[in-house]
Amino acid sequence: MTVEFEVGNRFVAAAKEWGDRRLMDDDQAFETKVEQALLEIEHVVSGATDVTFEVENRTVRHEPSDELATLLSHQSDETGVSEAVLLGLHVELFSGVFGDDDTVRPPNAPWEGDLP
Repeated sequence: MTVEFEVGNRFVAAAKEWGDRRLMDDDQAFETKVEQALLEIEHVVSGATDVTFEVENRTVRHEPSDELATLLSHQSDETGVSEAVLLGLHVELFSGVFGDDDTVRPPNAPWEGDLP
C-alpha cells in the first residue's frame, strides 16, 4: 500500500530554515526533513529504522510498514479522515523537530564577521 500526501507550508518553511542553517539546497533539505519525519513516525509505531518514500514537489509517497498501515486504517475508521490526510498530519507535527540544538556549522562556513 502506498500512501500519498502533500505537505503544507509550515513543513516546507521549516525544511527551508533547517537547510539554510546547514547550507543545504532547498530540495535536499526538504527530502531530508521528510525522511526524518517518516523515520520518527515509523520508529514509534513499528520500531523501523528505514523508510521507503519518494518526493515530487510537495507530494510524498510512502510505503508504510504493516504496523503503520494498520494504525492509519484504524484511525481512518475512527475519524472518517483518509489515511493519506492522517499521515500528512503526522508528518506536519514533525516540521519543527531536529531544530537548533542539532545544528553543526560546516567547517568552511563563513562567520558573520567574514561576510562582505
